[in-house]
Amino acid sequence: MKKPFAFLCSGLLGLLLTPPAAHAQLSNDLIMETYNSNISVITNGAINKSVLDKAIARNNAGRTGNAANRSIGANRSTAASASTAYTPTPALRQQTVQGFVSRLKASNPAASQAIAANFGPGKYDYSKIYRDLTQDVGLRENDATDVLASYMILGWMIVNNVTNDKAVTAPMAQGLRTQLAPLLADNPQARTHAAQVGEEMKLQTVVVHSGWQSAIKQGKLTAYRQGINTMFKTQYGMDMTQFKLTSQGFAKK
Repeated sequence: MKKPFAFLCSGLLGLLLTPPAAHAQLSNDLIMETYNSNISVITNGAINKSVLDKAIARNNAGRTGNAANRSIGANRSTAASASTAYTPTPALRQQTVQGFVSRLKASNPAASQAIAANFGPGKYDYSKIYRDLTQDVGLRENDATDVLASYMILGWMIVNNVTNDKAVTAPMAQGLRTQLAPLLADNPQARTHAAQVGEEMKLQTVVVHSGWQSAIKQGKLTAYRQGINTMFKTQYGMDMTQFKLTSQGFAKK
């Protein structure tokens, strides 16, 4: 793989339109906004933490024939037949941006304006930026499960300070996608709202990546990494410092 989640150049680094000293704080505010966003409500309800724990435990234990593994296998069969694919459209992307902007307006007007100014009509297409970030790992942009996998990989990379271009391979990305699939496929709400989940997580992936780059440039990387880890603990009960990424998905270190 050439450049998984490769660093973006001047286009995305210009995302936040406030003075440089405020970039990291604004990025952190954007991240904190997800705690109260619709996407958090949907994905928190969709992701069964006990199923995720079993999937990770299965990864640690290897392929054995015990009851827990058979249960995960059944979930994967369900996942194979329950699709979270959707059709991205320009209208859906603008609806996603508008929703994000609206939620930020009351709590953080500056961040709201920055998102609108950069991703509103005629501005940057966040889906193109997302494709540039994820193009080499084989995860699709029209499937909510694939986008969730991309988002979690980015979070794992940030928290564990993984910057090597070749650290995340396509088999690793696909392994995580397979591991996550039952969590969404078994949840009717997630399937019903697959388009909303996928697009909001695409935008959130772009915002989180931009914050990462701003934190690096401003010398605030340690605080940013801690903030991202707190976000994943809050949203999914996952301490990313405790995981390694393998061809089977996440496993305990």
